[in-house]
Amino acid sequence: MQSNPYPALMSRSAVILFVPADTSNARLAGRHRIAELESYGLAVSYCADMPQLYRTTRQSMDAGATTAAVLSGDHNQNCTVAAHLRALHPLLGIVALTQSESEAMLLQCLHSGVDHFCPARASSQLLSALLFRLLWRLDVSAAARAAAGASAVWSLPEQAWILASPEGKRIALTTGERAFLMALLAAPNQRAAHADLISAVNEAYKQESVSALQSRLSVLVSRLRRKCAEHGAGLPLKSVHNWGYMFTGPVSTG
Repeated sequence: MQSNPYPALMSRSAVILFVPADTSNARLAGRHRIAELESYGLAVSYCADMPQLYRTTRQSMDAGATTAAVLSGDHNQNCTVAAHLRALHPLLGIVALTQSESEAMLLQCLHSGVDHFCPARASSQLLSALLFRLLWRLDVSAAARAAAGASAVWSLPEQAWILASPEGKRIALTTGERAFLMALLAAPNQRAAHADLISAVNEAYKQESVSALQSRLSVLVSRLRRKCAEHGAGLPLKSVHNWGYMFTGPVSTG
């Protein structure tokens, strides 16, 4: 028996086997296939009709499981179901069990949204190996998307001399811009009063007078906005009337 090559994945994955129950032989074959796949460590659900398949798939995807559907209908059924599932669940894995090796029919399966095809007469060992690999790839892709989403924030790398946008734009900062942004992003809810921001900029320039930069603060902000725009990064900075500024974009707290 083949051992499970991805033990950590199996607790959060699901395989849904679609075998239209047109005959008792079909039902028996489906149950037999499930038993064999489960013997290789896969968690498999059996669906005998399209409504049940769509319902089970939706429940699995909504639960956050890494999911693959195995279609074991005839060619037209497989293509119809694959197209519908792909439209509903772009991140679903889909495998079609094919009765024919006709290139035209295989192309139609792929164009319908199937990720992989496998001969219907293939052993469960081969099918399980294919499913393990597909589920692993889907899981890795999901983790990469989550990591990318988590890093899609504004940040101040390189000791805050760079303003980095969620899209990866990197804007070099002057001493005053750096001090302004450091004070603003460190403030509660990224909101700071004019006096606090002016004080931070003055300190960066070793100036003692709070009034020395009060008339220039708006100029600093205007230049910073323009610099970001030139880099294709819209600065999410909001002026709070007669009080200060607020940074409204997602910010790294690390």
